[in-house]
Amino acid sequence: MLRNYYYLNRTVVELNRVLAGAVATEIFSQEKNSLLISVPTDENPYRHLYISTNPLLPFMLVKDDHRKAKKNIIAYNVLNKQQFIEKIEISINDRLIRIKLANMELFFSIMGGNTNIYFLKNRRIVEELRKSKESSGILERIESNEFTRENVFHKIDENLFEGFDLHNIKKEYSFIPREVISEMKFRYKEGESIEQLFHQILGEIYSGKIKVFENEVEEKIRFVPESFKIFPAEVEMLCDDCNSAISKFIQKHFRFENINGLKKEINKQLTKEIERTTSRLNNLKARIDKGERSEEYYNYGNLLSINRYLLVKGMDLTTVVDYITNEEIGIKLNPKNSPQESIDYYFEKAKDEKVNFKISLELYENTLAKFNKLKAIETEFENANSVDDYIEIKTKLKISDKKNEKKKVTDGAKLREFLIDGKYKVLVGRDSKSNDMLSIKIAKQNDYWFHARGLPGSHVVLRVESTKEAMPKNIIKIAAQIAAFYSKAKTAGTAPVSYTFAKFVRKKKGMEPGKVLIEKEKVLLVKPEIPSNVEMISEE
Repeated sequence: MLRNYYYLNRTVVELNRVLAGAVATEIFSQEKNSLLISVPTDENPYRHLYISTNPLLPFMLVKDDHRKAKKNIIAYNVLNKQQFIEKIEISINDRLIRIKLANMELFFSIMGGNTNIYFLKNRRIVEELRKSKESSGILERIESNEFTRENVFHKIDENLFEGFDLHNIKKEYSFIPREVISEMKFRYKEGESIEQLFHQILGEIYSGKIKVFENEVEEKIRFVPESFKIFPAEVEMLCDDCNSAISKFIQKHFRFENINGLKKEINKQLTKEIERTTSRLNNLKARIDKGERSEEYYNYGNLLSINRYLLVKGMDLTTVVDYITNEEIGIKLNPKNSPQESIDYYFEKAKDEKVNFKISLELYENTLAKFNKLKAIETEFENANSVDDYIEIKTKLKISDKKNEKKKVTDGAKLREFLIDGKYKVLVGRDSKSNDMLSIKIAKQNDYWFHARGLPGSHVVLRVESTKEAMPKNIIKIAAQIAAFYSKAKTAGTAPVSYTFAKFVRKKKGMEPGKVLIEKEKVLLVKPEIPSNVEMISEE
């Protein structure tokens, strides 16, 4: 329900309380499908309004501490000077949000694949987040809509809700979420006003606590009012406002997508391997069950040799008397072979049969061992519950990543693994040996490397998923805080932390375990701690 009209409405109302009157100093983008508006305060000088135009995950979120990247920035020079945010509004009947500044307007249009942001001055489009064919129709949508910063309670035709037929209701009221219709159906009592029930539920959406949880049956992260009875027992996280709920949802969403992607990838490969191995095992067993037939083929060769006078090229079958059993038997022939070639064929086949049967026995044993190993991995897969478990299973199945980073589990490396904001992966060594393995073998050249300056501590690596996107400064700072926390500086108020790219970390022959040389070092002064937006996902 994160992207439905009514939670967007609540987001707009809450953002007005926070941002109306705030000063917008800069507008820019530093990653695909997103826009950042800098709205600093004395208390939070790096505060930004983050707008996601991802068609599958559109949202607006205030980040109190978001650092601008140094590169890969697209600046939108539409402000000219700092401007006050006068108000934020939503269309009464459309997922169209207006951010009104002193002398310009931003329109956040949520329309599936055409989701976009438009910059307008004097009712004219001067810029847009991405070029779109829909830009020609946005002005007409704006003119035809009425905007508000209050909660919207739509009127409905109660007759259309008879029987709560989802198809009929959505046909007329596409903006009403399925979950709301299901909740109305669950609560409805004969004779009750359906519109009053509808407005009661909207009131709960607008002012009630929000629960964020993982629905394992549906395999998705849910974002719903605490009061909804169709999700009675599934309470994992409660939030008082939209901003904190969206923040938690995004963290869980990225973590869930990561795990879900791994599960699908493993399941596909494991199913394929088991099916292929089972088929081969069955074929080998059928071959073995027929027994070793070298004597049978040798007998065929003898019988053809004795009855050579009966053979003529072009025959595909001959019938002869077996002198051992005194019974007639049919022997298949290749019509293209001469009589001598047919005789030689069965003598050769008798020789090959002994070797082939032995090979079949060996192959069966090896294939059975592989099958048992795959079934053991299947059991591990069914019981897995962490990213690290799935990565280890991927390694056992020898599944390679299609992305830049090839995830591996290195034998003997004792690592802690964290996720920042549910997205950025951090690896932490636990002893000298694992520090060496992490820094020299596991870290990729463009990963960030951290260590408390001048003090014993863990080596820390911040994974870089894509070199095309700059690593946010606040993420680098958090990784440095983790490095300070896992060092002798843990109890200090602040501590210096060295960092560089992993490609500038090397180890000379003969150096003690855990000791490395670093180049192009930078230093951050940070507070040693594990911030609240950091989640430990494994600890080997």
